[in-house]
Amino acid sequence: MITTRRLTACFIACPLALAACDEPLSPPSSSAVQVSVSSDARQVTVPFESHFFTTETTLAPDPVCGALPRLLNIQEGSGEATHLGRFSIRISFCVDATDILDDGQLTEGESLPYDGGVGVFTAANGDELHITIAGAVLPSDHPDFDFEFDDPYVVTGGTGRFAGATGGGTSNSFVRLGVATTHNWAGSLTFRPGR
Repeated sequence: MITTRRLTACFIACPLALAACDEPLSPPSSSAVQVSVSSDARQVTVPFESHFFTTETTLAPDPVCGALPRLLNIQEGSGEATHLGRFSIRISFCVDATDILDDGQLTEGESLPYDGGVGVFTAANGDELHITIAGAVLPSDHPDFDFEFDDPYVVTGGTGRFAGATGGGTSNSFVRLGVATTHNWAGSLTFRPGR
């Protein structure tokens, strides 16, 4: 039963509590770790950085990409990432080779647009982190590389501790023809580390 004293205290305290809600809330900084609790496990959002190398294993016409000048490009490699550790990776995408097939070069103002990019990072324990990516490969001003790309990627899930993972960021990748592509990707990752 509510007494008059408790009811009066509520009428005094409630407006004070509501007045405190009028204060603007500042958003968390992008580098802060955000933690939310769900009904099944603790979910965290953390910065994600990956450093890896890939080499081209396939660059050929393929029905999945349509007719020439579209080509299927498959890249495989390995590296290390925060929250993933050492990993292997396989990325496949369709590239429009129009600008390079005309004269064998990619010059200023030309690009190799790519789409349908699907990648799988596989950790040492077998857990997978899945991404998608699309954009354009451009000529590079860096003296050690031929091409570069700096495109957005999206985390689309995975397996093990990355089941249901989300997030994304930006690729920072440099291509040395016939040798390898150097990748330094950064962004954020939301997942359940305790899985």
